Amino acid sequence: MPSPTPELVLVVPVYNEQDAVVEVLREWRAELSRTVGDGRFLILVVDDGSRDETPARLAALSWPELRVHRHSNRGHGQSCLVGYIEAHRMGATFIFQIDSDGQCDPAGFAAVWALREKAASVYGRRVTRDDGLARRVISSILRLSLKVARRTRLNDTNVPFRLYRAPLAAAAAARIPADFNLANIAMALLLEPEGFLEVPIHFRDRIGGEAAVRLWGFAPKALRLHRDLFRLGH
Repeated sequence: MPSPTPELVLVVPVYNEQDAVVEVLREWRAELSRTVGDGRFLILVVDDGSRDETPARLAALSWPELRVHRHSNRGHGQSCLVGYIEAHRMGATFIFQIDSDGQCDPAGFAAVWALREKAASVYGRRVTRDDGLARRVISSILRLSLKVARRTRLNDTNVPFRLYRAPLAAAAAARIPADFNLANIAMALLLEPEGFLEVPIHFRDRIGGEAAVRLWGFAPKALRLHRDLFRLGH
C-alpha cells in the first residue's frame, strides 16, 4: 500500500484522452515502482472536465496508488497548478508532472529522479522528438522569445517532464492567476532563481487525438503569454 506521506506524486493533467490515458498510466506506474519503489508514490490525475470515456476508464482502474481530481474545464496549465497544490497537500516531498498523451517516455525518468537532491527543479530537455516539424518550430520560437524578452537560461520552459520540490511548487503555483493560460511556463520562470538542472530526453509522438496548439494558432498564445508574464511581474 502507498505511504500516507508519499515521497513522490506524479501529476497527470488529462482532457479527453480516452485512447491514451490507461496505457500511459500503466507504463508510468511500472517505471515508478522500479525507480521510486512500491508504496513510495501516488499518481494524481487531474481531469479537466473530460467529455469522452476518460472518466470511466479511470474509474475502472483499482490501483491503490491512483487518485483522481475532477473539475470543470480550466485548461492544461491551470490543471497542472491544481495538481501541484493538491500534491503538496497530500504530503509529497517531490512532484513530477507529465502529460497524458503518451509523448512523455518513462525511459528518461530515472536520470531526472537521480538529480532530485541537486536542484529545486529538474527538467527534461527535448533533444529528439517524434511529434513533427510544426511542434519543433513552436518550441524553438518560444525558447528564443523567452531568452530574448525574459532573459531565461532555461531551454524548454514548457516541457511536460518536470520534477519539483513540492513546497516550492505549491507556493509558486499559488502565485499564478487563474486566467494565466500557459501556466507551466510561468512556473518554470518563477522557480528559475531557486536553481535548476536539465536532462536530455526523447519526446514521442502522441498515442491518439490531436495537439491542442497548432502552428497557425500559436502566435496569439505567444503574445498573450508575454502579456501575462508582464502582468505577473516577471
